[in-house]
Amino acid sequence: MNNRAYETSPAQCSLWNRKRARLQPDSRRVLLALPERMLGASLVSLFELKGFPARLAVDASSVRQSVEAWRPHVLFLDTRVGGCGNYALVRELRDADDDANRLIIAMSGFLPEEPIAHLKEAGYDGHSRRPCPVWQMTDLLDEFFACHAVR
Repeated sequence: MNNRAYETSPAQCSLWNRKRARLQPDSRRVLLALPERMLGASLVSLFELKGFPARLAVDASSVRQSVEAWRPHVLFLDTRVGGCGNYALVRELRDADDDANRLIIAMSGFLPEEPIAHLKEAGYDGHSRRPCPVWQMTDLLDEFFACHAVR
């Protein structure tokens, strides 16, 4: 038995800020910020197979560069990127955010668990506990981009 929430629990994966924008299907961009390069590259490949153009950033500097240059619509941001659980990186991204519709999802730890209230206060729009099943991450992308399709 472990202390993790069961897979379909909102404690495992959820969005609390629903955002709206009009996007062409071929312009959807996802940035994955994860310090584990091999895992991140695998997730990027899986996102692309599902039709979500994706890139990987492995540290705070590459996150900043990718956000500025590539302007992703969704950012999965591992809370370990940028250091020590103080959430300074997401606050910085929100302060400099030129796209209020960008969805930033925390990839947070489960032991010790990072409180949802702290993630919300920092500026995240949702969270996905590490490790999170890929199907839950792509479900979040499906839901977000379905609401943003140009009709």
